[in-house]
Amino acid sequence: MDFGANAKAYVDAFMRNVDWKAVEERYEDALRVEPPRPLVQQEFGDLPGVGVEEVKAMLDSGKPVQFIDARPRHYVSRTQDIIEGATWRDPDRVHEWMGELSKSDPVVVFCVYGFHVGCRTAVALREAGFDAKYMKGGHSGWKAIGGPLRLYR
Repeated sequence: MDFGANAKAYVDAFMRNVDWKAVEERYEDALRVEPPRPLVQQEFGDLPGVGVEEVKAMLDSGKPVQFIDARPRHYVSRTQDIIEGATWRDPDRVHEWMGELSKSDPVVVFCVYGFHVGCRTAVALREAGFDAKYMKGGHSGWKAIGGPLRLYR
């Protein structure tokens, strides 16, 4: 309000009011903090995963891949997008729809973040004889690399 449309004056005043010594000290403190522990999903053992960049490269090259969106129904009902080339399947009904997939082409399964739901779905498919992997990072990882999306419905 004090500066009206004068954005330069606002920015100048803001920059003068920053305690740069405190910012530097907090930054130095942050550098000493240990990074978070890596995610370990022992319950999924040696389940193979594939990174979002590798999946995008597979799709871009035209390699045959069955790309399954296994985000939970309650999550998908609140979202508006789905990854281009993916088909949503209810992860709670994997044993009902797995017969529609081909065992000759690889399957890549993803959920919201690439953890439990996608992994459990990939495990069920592998136990049924499919070459299934989960996509690390899931839907959010795909969005982070700017992978193509389409409206869901």
